Amino acid sequence: MGTPARGKHRKRVVETEDYVAMLHRMIEALARRLADDPVGLVHVEPLREHLRDAMNTAIAINQGKPRGYSFGELAKILGIKRESVYERAIKGRALLAEMRTRLGVVSLREHRQERLDRAGVPDLRNVDDGRSSAR
Repeated sequence: MGTPARGKHRKRVVETEDYVAMLHRMIEALARRLADDPVGLVHVEPLREHLRDAMNTAIAINQGKPRGYSFGELAKILGIKRESVYERAIKGRALLAEMRTRLGVVSLREHRQERLDRAGVPDLRNVDDGRSSAR
């Protein structure tokens, strides 16, 4: 009972704070590397933009969760205005939509409607004929 079966490992849980601390160490190592190779500084701005985009998408995803923080709560946590959090959520939703488009992911509703249109079949969920709309 003491050790897991061969090939079955327990997933290691890494706390967010530990993960962020690792990223800080990596950034410090990058700074030391860039001191020896200043041309590498051209990579810093894209990293900064990526981090900003990650924050915006995280806010947008959090807002889509049933138990996500409110704009006001996030503003208090981040020490910024509620309006700034709202703007970040809008940018995050746009980034997520762009990513879905780039990856060829369409919404399930759009995919369903395209299939119905191609088949020439009406969407019975939208027809009020006394039948249940839950299918």
